[in-house]
Amino acid sequence: MVNLIMNGAEIESAMNSMRILVDTREKKNTHIVTALEGRKCPFKPRKLNYGDYTSEYDTSENNGISFENKVVIERKANLDELAGNITKGRDRFEREFLRAKGDNAKIFLMVEGGSFDDIKNHCYRSMLPPKSYLNTLFSWQEKYNITISFVSKKFAGDYIYGTLFMALKNYLLHGGD
Repeated sequence: MVNLIMNGAEIESAMNSMRILVDTREKKNTHIVTALEGRKCPFKPRKLNYGDYTSEYDTSENNGISFENKVVIERKANLDELAGNITKGRDRFEREFLRAKGDNAKIFLMVEGGSFDDIKNHCYRSMLPPKSYLNTLFSWQEKYNITISFVSKKFAGDYIYGTLFMALKNYLLHGGD
C-alpha cells in the first residue's frame, strides 16, 4: 500500500514518473502510440487484467506502482466493434467489467468516432437494434461504474493521457476510495 500523505514535491515527482501501461492484446493503436510519443509520455506493454490502458508511477519508496486497480480505459475502435462486444462477445466483456467492479476500479469506455446520436440513428453495421444498444450502454454505465466517451481517432491518445493523468493526480492529492 502506498502512503498517500505526500508533499507537493513528492506528488510532482510521482506525476512526472507516470507511464501508460498498454495491454499486450491491444491492436491497431499506432495513432495512440504516436500521440503519447508526441507528449513524451513513456508507455510500455503489459498484460492487464481488464481494460486496454492504465498507468503506473514511482514514489521515493516504490517504483512501478500500478494504477490498474483504480482506473482503466477500455478502447473500442468504432461503434461496430462495441456492438460486437454487446452481442457476440457480451459474456467475456461483462466478466471484464465484473473484475474491474470487484476491484472498485473506475472504467472509462472510450469509443473512437460515433455518438449516442449515431447509435440512435443506427449508423453502424450490426443488426443490433438502436434501443437495445442504448439500453445496454446506459445499464452498464450504472451497473459497472463506467463513463462512456465518444472521441475522434485523432484525439484518442490525448484522451487516454489526460484521463489517466488527472485520475492519478486526484488520487495522489485526495486519496482513493
